[in-house]
Amino acid sequence: MSVLVRFAKQKAILREGAWVCADIKLERDLNLETATWIRDTGGPSLSDPDQELAVARGIAERRRGRILLHVRAQSPDASEPFLQHRQLQLHFSAFVPGNSRRR
Repeated sequence: MSVLVRFAKQKAILREGAWVCADIKLERDLNLETATWIRDTGGPSLSDPDQELAVARGIAERRRGRILLHVRAQSPDASEPFLQHRQLQLHFSAFVPGNSRRR
């Protein structure tokens, strides 16, 4: 699955959960923004049949981009990269001590 998006005068491709672009700064910014977008919004719905397109739409909306081309994935595990993004964002640092028994 791939989505081609135009941002101003540059184009980027979202494929397998990562952005690829000739401009390395734009590529880095888009990948960072995608991670932020997933953290802030929860990302595409788990039931969405085309999660990559949903991500591309979300980022295009935030950065005033335009989707030019979309090729849907044939693979049933196409949502895997976005599940990994969600799992990486879980923070377990807010440990709350429970009632522990002392001997």
